[in-house]
Amino acid sequence: MEVKSRVQSCNNMEKIKQYLIFGEFAEFGKFAIATLIGLSIFSLLAVNFVPPEYIVAVDVAVVIILAMAVYPLGGLCLIVLLYPFNNWQLVWGGLNVPYVDLVALFLFIAVALRSAVNFVNEPERQGKTWLLKKWPAIIFAGLFFAASALAIVHNYPDWASAVKYLLRPLIFFYLMFVILPMNIIKDKAEFRRVLHAFLMVGLIVAGMGFLSVLSASGPGWFKYRAMPFAFGDFNPLGGNHNAIAEVLAAVIPLTFLLSLLTDKIKVRGWYILAILFMTIILFLTLSRSGWLALIVELIILYFIRYRHKFNLYAAASFVVVFLLVVLLAYFTVWQYVDWTRTSNANRLLLTGISWNNFLDRPFIGHGLNSFRRLVGSTFVYEVEFGDPLESHGFVQKILTESGLLGLLSFLSLLGYLAYSYGKGYIKARHLSAKWIIACLIMMLGGMVVFELFSTSYFLAVMWLPIGVGLRGVELYGREESFRQRTDASSGANGS
Repeated sequence: MEVKSRVQSCNNMEKIKQYLIFGEFAEFGKFAIATLIGLSIFSLLAVNFVPPEYIVAVDVAVVIILAMAVYPLGGLCLIVLLYPFNNWQLVWGGLNVPYVDLVALFLFIAVALRSAVNFVNEPERQGKTWLLKKWPAIIFAGLFFAASALAIVHNYPDWASAVKYLLRPLIFFYLMFVILPMNIIKDKAEFRRVLHAFLMVGLIVAGMGFLSVLSASGPGWFKYRAMPFAFGDFNPLGGNHNAIAEVLAAVIPLTFLLSLLTDKIKVRGWYILAILFMTIILFLTLSRSGWLALIVELIILYFIRYRHKFNLYAAASFVVVFLLVVLLAYFTVWQYVDWTRTSNANRLLLTGISWNNFLDRPFIGHGLNSFRRLVGSTFVYEVEFGDPLESHGFVQKILTESGLLGLLSFLSLLGYLAYSYGKGYIKARHLSAKWIIACLIMMLGGMVVFELFSTSYFLAVMWLPIGVGLRGVELYGREESFRQRTDASSGANGS
């Protein structure tokens, strides 16, 4: 046993040596070491002229970027672990940015920097050294950005803030949460690591909801509603019950996917327990958007995988019974809950405001990020609800701000992504791969449906799962069975 342990240790040391000398580190290592030496000299000289906190900030940023350049997948997993926590932000002077966006920006810089350095060091490899080669749906994304840019003409005289909004969050979400996953995840093994990061963050979010249920107080059973849990004054999730529901709506189908990727019954059992726990917390949020997203995901799964067993009469009976149960529950419980009635009235009024403003400028809208300003200038809303809210749904938001051109281009982007997911499902050769892509299609459908009623339509909460899922579709939609996951691509990378 001791001899075997020593042999294993020697093998590990040899792998590390090979990685440092011949692996990915060797392609970027010399530049990284030279940069760190230069950074040290700069810091020693600048300490006499620049406040120390700025020097430390620059040093930390450079070290993080270099680390991500050496190991981009680690940076992507860190983004996944941070992606629900938009309320966890770096606040420094006039800077106010969620850590997930900051880490994503660092990773994008790191990948671009490493590509440039490799290109200079090994020009004969050229395309092989550039890490940002895949730009899915770029035409449709470009149309959406162009329509958004056209709407800026109505932002006069505040064009600067409109351009800033175009860059972030609009162009930002595509570059960071679609392009990066597509180019960083190289094989199925790395895809699984990213999925495990999603599972981890899903359990953390569900755990926070569970803590809020345990600490509930007050009269009535509504006190057991799962809400974002605050640690003192620190509430990393922020928002309301929907902040939990929209994360779990994405993670539940991804966890189901993980359960399909293992042959070990015990491990699969743990995945199923995780799904049950997250589903219970999703129901406890009492989020109607979350419930609807989960129902849509189950319907998608049924029609994709069991459509050959479709029975029209059984399906019609199920729909009728389901609608009766929902309507009965609503008219006996939900309509008498104050916050439900207030929420419904708020959404209806916001939709009416959006529609009236759309009719005023139907083609290019009223300008980027103008929705809240238009709501704030509506006297009825101010009297009924006070401070203006953001649009609860991307349709109303885009129609108001970018008009019909913006909405059609955004829908074309979503449509192309849905087409890519469906095409991957059709191209998959084996039943196992089809099941995996079916889970990803479930996730896509759930996210789009949720954002019909939410405000995260340009954030990582929506787009990071979609970007990762798109890469998964590409991996499993063109290869054999996932049971051969010790595949040739992993062997090629190892050699």
